[in-house]
Amino acid sequence: MVKLDKKDKRILTMLDENARYSNSQIARKVGLSKPAVEYRLKRFEKNKIIFQYYTVIDITKLGFSQYKIYFKFQNTDLEDEKRIVDYWNNNKNSVWVAQIRGNWDLAVSILAKSNFKFGKILNQFMNKFSKFILLKDVLLTEYSPVYAREYLTETKPSEFIYGIPSKIYKLDEIDQKILKELSKNARINIVDLAEKTHLTRDTISYRIKKLTKENIIIQFRTYLNLHNLGINHYKVIFRTKNFDQEAENKIKQYVSNHKKVTQFLKLIGSWDLEIEFETENEDELYKILTDIRKKFSNIIRDFDILRITETYKYDYFPF
Repeated sequence: MVKLDKKDKRILTMLDENARYSNSQIARKVGLSKPAVEYRLKRFEKNKIIFQYYTVIDITKLGFSQYKIYFKFQNTDLEDEKRIVDYWNNNKNSVWVAQIRGNWDLAVSILAKSNFKFGKILNQFMNKFSKFILLKDVLLTEYSPVYAREYLTETKPSEFIYGIPSKIYKLDEIDQKILKELSKNARINIVDLAEKTHLTRDTISYRIKKLTKENIIIQFRTYLNLHNLGINHYKVIFRTKNFDQEAENKIKQYVSNHKKVTQFLKLIGSWDLEIEFETENEDELYKILTDIRKKFSNIIRDFDILRITETYKYDYFPF
């Protein structure tokens, strides 16, 4: 586990706010020299505190829906599980792939433009690996607000929401080239991006501004290896009752104001809600859940805790 001082936390908070801040901008805001910032960033990367600099893309505006699948394995050894993880890591429609503990073993998020296309993607997997799958659960993401990590340092609350239906935006080949590189490394500089895409710097700068203005690019963020910071990463899924619009607004307001919540998902399927927590330990999580159950006893019917132990893939534009 790596210990962070206040300057470290401030740097990580800034990178979570905007991963494309230059080292000079970070240095000015944090009160360090540029070489000192560069040193700390190299230390973060060497100690694998930073998993990835990623670009948040509103996939709904590109005509996609997000499907979540939870798998429970059977009759697998480590090699079998590795083959399953590799399959989803290499799948061109998978956004997120993670090892979890609890009642499930693996979580996968898939992008598809229709239920039919999603069914094809899932069937291809099951035709190959069904003998290793004891149970699976499929959930459709209706919408999802994502929140900044306020717990690292005092920072302004921020939120963006994906999943709300809107006019479909058509990407051309240039947009796709840029998004493909930015989704894998949001911090890539313009010179390197020009080299990889074979586009001019002016074209790239213009397209990034346009995609941001059109809210295709929502944010440039940093995905942390929380385990290396002594922080546990949980998803808690809930079944609800009496869940009308007023109840939905109340619980959403509660989680949006909670510093340890980083995402809220409204789901369609066997579970109704998913809330993502980042806490120092399980006791802290249970205190939060006790408070939620007390405040929303008329809404919460049941819940299940999933601990994310390793993230293998996180890419909003995996195509």
